[in-house]
Amino acid sequence: MLVCMFICLSTSDLHDVGWTSHQITTALGCCLRRVRTGIYAVAKRCSHPNHEFIKAFATAKHVHLPVEESGMRKQDEDLRILVRSYTGRMPPETVLSHRSAIIVHGLPVPYFDQGSHPFAEAIHPRNGVRHTPMLVRRRELADDDIVVLDGTPVTSMLRTLADVARDYPLAFSVAVLDAALRQGRVSERAFTEYCEAHRPRTLRKRVETTLTLMDGRRESVAESICAVRFDEYALPGFEPQVEFFDEKGQFIARTDFANKKAKVIVEFDGEGKYHLMGNNPRAEMEKERRREYKLRNLGYAVFRIRWQDLFTADVFLRIRESMNSRLADFR
Repeated sequence: MLVCMFICLSTSDLHDVGWTSHQITTALGCCLRRVRTGIYAVAKRCSHPNHEFIKAFATAKHVHLPVEESGMRKQDEDLRILVRSYTGRMPPETVLSHRSAIIVHGLPVPYFDQGSHPFAEAIHPRNGVRHTPMLVRRRELADDDIVVLDGTPVTSMLRTLADVARDYPLAFSVAVLDAALRQGRVSERAFTEYCEAHRPRTLRKRVETTLTLMDGRRESVAESICAVRFDEYALPGFEPQVEFFDEKGQFIARTDFANKKAKVIVEFDGEGKYHLMGNNPRAEMEKERRREYKLRNLGYAVFRIRWQDLFTADVFLRIRESMNSRLADFR
């Protein structure tokens, strides 16, 4: 299971079909995009008569072309193209790992630091080095820690998750692990047993915390990050995917998170939520308003969280204040 079918060609590939260096330079202003030294991505369809070779790729079924222009989606796309550029071109004994392996295994990259530039990641048994396009960590690798996908060596699913849990922030690693659990790619037991059998020399506590917070019931990256924030801001008792019914037993809603003891509900407002599947946004917003009204009639406080709220303290401090106040009233 590899990355979306972005097409990456090397200078050698282009020379082999008769392209000159001048043609490559000309195409860079048209239908090719430089990914790294000597490697180019097919960037768009064009009608230039000398670029028929590139056009054949660009118009092929299942081929993806770069479309993003800014923000986190562009960072994600750029990283996927960069990882794709290493397919069949890995340095000897080097194995794709961490975020690069996440992509190869078909898991989401939860988020990117603002302004960060993409770089591939790999492991080598003897050498660690940082180049502009790739970070290579020096780590031991057992034979069963390596799989080959589409001709490219990559860390196994379990090894990838363990590496991410060790080397990435908690919110990032829990979101990746939750996605793997949700997709049925790994079980909690299998990952726990792997981590217990392969304890890292450093950052062991971070891995252990990831194990305690993983939960495949969460349905999105945002929900996973939100659950980590609950832990970081000392907001216990929130359960995911809680169903509510009225006094007649009729279904009202299934919430992202609910703390029944404090009677607090937390919902994530995803981008484009009211535009999904061609639904009328105004009608969907009214439906959501009525749903929330019914939940409030059950005595619950309802907090709505946007993506940007996940990376600031404000809303979580307000949730904590509400929880403390409500728990005091219920005593």
